[in-house]
Amino acid sequence: MEFVRPLEPILIIDDVQDIRDYLNQILTELGFEDILESNDFESAKSLIDEKSPNVIFLDIELPDTDGTEILEYLNDNYPHTHVVMCSGHNSLENVQNTWELGAKGFIAKPFNAKKVDTVMKRLELI
Repeated sequence: MEFVRPLEPILIIDDVQDIRDYLNQILTELGFEDILESNDFESAKSLIDEKSPNVIFLDIELPDTDGTEILEYLNDNYPHTHVVMCSGHNSLENVQNTWELGAKGFIAKPFNAKKVDTVMKRLELI
């Protein structure tokens, strides 16, 4: 299935460089080209303001703030942005909490290309 690219630009917010690199690689292999990265929310704010990403992959545990707080901020200020939460702690409570806060997807770490592809295809239908 060929994407019409309504989901770009895509922003990855994660404090671990290897995670950002891997997710960027997966998205590139899926055919996405406009991919931005940030290691914390403070530096991501300017990217969000300048580039208006349509999809944000957001780590729940960041050094400068909690991902759920960022999710609330994004929902309040950028309601049309699709936020996909990423976490190594995929407890039912964690997943449920992010859905209740307005996340459009959840990917448990370690993720793979199939999981990312499934989430992106689901976002295209929203």
